[in-house]
Amino acid sequence: MKRPGSNLTLGLFVFLLALSPAFGAQWQAKVGANTNNKGRQALAFLPNEIWIHEGDSVTWTFEVDEIHTVTFLMAGQVRLPFPVGCPGFAIGSAMFDGSACVSTPPMTTGQTFTVMFPTVGNFKLTCLVHEDMTGVVHVLANSAPLPHNQAFYNQQAVQQAEDLLNAPDLSGAHRHSANGVAVESERLSLTAAGMTRFQSCALSNLNW
Repeated sequence: MKRPGSNLTLGLFVFLLALSPAFGAQWQAKVGANTNNKGRQALAFLPNEIWIHEGDSVTWTFEVDEIHTVTFLMAGQVRLPFPVGCPGFAIGSAMFDGSACVSTPPMTTGQTFTVMFPTVGNFKLTCLVHEDMTGVVHVLANSAPLPHNQAFYNQQAVQQAEDLLNAPDLSGAHRHSANGVAVESERLSLTAAGMTRFQSCALSNLNW
């Protein structure tokens, strides 16, 4: 004899299971870093590369007073000036599957933005304020194993920030590594490809 409500409970379980990709894991990342005296700025998404499952979300927390955006453009889309957005802005949270662009307005310390990724793909992340500041979100099928957990990304974010902020001065030179980070006082930015460093004495050099 079935207990009263057992069919309802089973039905609810099946319903929630079917919707599980829309209620995936929540990942955390950071935007920007600086030294205690704010003399050096790391223009970077930290970490700048992350692997998640379809249906998962990533929340970026802005760590500095330097303005940045979290922006996902469509393939082939022309980059617009940051006051325009992509065009327009999303507030608080958004979904990105590559069919329409998503961008925050310029944001600073303490603000957050969450993006949910419903489909498999490799999605480039960029800051509209700083052209050389990029990252990648790799979205895998739910059946695929993930290479890292949140603890790994937390540690990697700290290490990447330290590497950028402790990088030696290059006296205006540009240098590119096999992967690809770019550095008022000194600025350094982290790209999806790796590290490009430069010393900037004028904001006009940053392609605002």
